[in-house]
Formats: sequence, structure tokens, C-alpha cells
Amino acid sequence: MSDKPFTIDRPAGDSAAPSWEGFLRALLEILEQHLDPLERSVLLRAIGARLAATLPVPPQDTLEGLETRMNERLASTRWGTVSIELDANGPALVLTHARAPNVPITGAEGNPLSPVLEGLHAAWIASQPGAEPDLAPVLVSANGSEVVLRYGA
Repeated sequence: MSDKPFTIDRPAGDSAAPSWEGFLRALLEILEQHLDPLERSVLLRAIGARLAATLPVPPQDTLEGLETRMNERLASTRWGTVSIELDANGPALVLTHARAPNVPITGAEGNPLSPVLEGLHAAWIASQPGAEPDLAPVLVSANGSEVVLRYGA
């Protein structure tokens, strides 16, 4: 398994960025056809956690520092940005991921890549000092390229 994040080997001199949209759409449609929603979400969250392992976020002492380090990793992959806020209604964090990767597929609502982002952010947060290892994100909304996640009670 490669530790190089989001890279592929290409012939020498080929500097063109590949278009992954068609491949991702086909992959997501096949997953939609062959896996029930829970199985599909578990698989995609695991993929997100694996991506987080290739782009580790070092321990941070503040939410501002965590947000900055997460955004640095997201920028390196052109996967949008995340903002982290404390939820005034309870002990929780609200993550708003803007310009998230989105590959709409027929018959699916929201952003079919939302579970990947759940796994990505869950792994990054779990790696932080004092994190609750069993805490799982809850998808609040996924409207196209904006995905909102909530962590906490």
C-alpha cells in the first residue's frame, strides 16, 4: 500500500492532470447497485480514514490550529476547505466542508462522497490529543459541494 497521497504513476513527460469524474461516477454507481446503504457508507468511511492516514495532521493544541492544518492538507489535494465551530447547543464540534468533491450520481441525494469526508475528518480528529476514539461523526447535511458534520453529544 502506497503512502503517497493522491498520486498516480504516469509516463515520463505526461504532465496532464487526469480527469477522475467518469471513473468516480462509475465506481459510485456500482457501489450503489451492489451494496446496501450501510455497507456502502462503511466502505467509503474506511476509504476516507485511509486518505487521512496518507495526509496526517500533527497534534494541535487549539481548534484554530487544527483547522489550519486540515486546510493545508485539503489544499494540497484541491478538496476544498473546512471550518470548525463549537456547537452552542451542546458539547460538539460542527465541521463545514466547503467546495467538497462531489460526483452526483443518478438516484442519489446529497453528495455521495460524504462518507469519505466523514472518515477523513473522523480520523484527523481522532488523532488529536484528548480526542474520544469512539466518537463518530453525524452527517447534518450534504448539499452538493457543502458537507456539514457534527461531532459530539
